[in-house]
Amino acid sequence: MGAVPDSVAAIAGTYAGRAYNGNTLDPVITVFSFDSEGRFSGSYRIEDEQGSFEGRLSGLFQEGDRRFSMEWTDRDGEGFLYIEFTPDYSGFDGVWTNTNGDSQLPWNGRRQ
Repeated sequence: MGAVPDSVAAIAGTYAGRAYNGNTLDPVITVFSFDSEGRFSGSYRIEDEQGSFEGRLSGLFQEGDRRFSMEWTDRDGEGFLYIEFTPDYSGFDGVWTNTNGDSQLPWNGRRQ
């Protein structure tokens, strides 16, 4: 694949925010990165009442100018994350769904 377009590479970084988890908005650290071959990898760590757990992000797809979709996978299952970055890529707002897309729940982050 090689080089990642600037409009995609701009998302690389660590973001602190909140994601809806259970019945509350819990703190989440979301990380987007690309390896030397241009392959995307992402991860997240959610802090909740029971401690913390980690998940994986994959299948990045650019939906529009600063809009992206990807898949999430963790102990609770899998689904999709849809996010849109601010014009300066300092943060994102988005929603996550299960694989059926039943409900859209908030997930956001601000660059650290």
